[in-house]
Amino acid sequence: MAFELTIVTPEGEAFRGEVDSVILPGTEGDFGVLGGHEPFLTGLRIGPAELQPAGDGDTLYAALSGGYAEVHGREVTVMAPTCEFAHEIDSGRAEVARERAQRMLGEMRSTADGEELYDEYQDAYSRALTRLNVSKKQEQFKH
Repeated sequence: MAFELTIVTPEGEAFRGEVDSVILPGTEGDFGVLGGHEPFLTGLRIGPAELQPAGDGDTLYAALSGGYAEVHGREVTVMAPTCEFAHEIDSGRAEVARERAQRMLGEMRSTADGEELYDEYQDAYSRALTRLNVSKKQEQFKH
């Protein structure tokens, strides 16, 4: 049974449509939602989302940067700081961001003030790695 999925970011609606299922990166682990799921509200971590459009549509992959998901009736609403679908991700730019964040994480460990910025760079690294993995996952299904 299909349901309405809406993904909203501060820039506006990133996705709205009927899906058969969605897998989201919950703070306590990934979780899937099918039509008729029990209502709940949960936090999301930085990670990939997998959307199965209603019918025979191709699976869509997106990189989310945290946020919240509300499951209620025949609707799922995701509120996230950012949402990038695989076809929107510049893999080269994501790789540069990953390398920069990884370098900064290494430097943070060797300084006294490093602890203050460590979480910030860890999140940047996680976002970049998620973007790279999402863009590669979509490519696997094109061939």
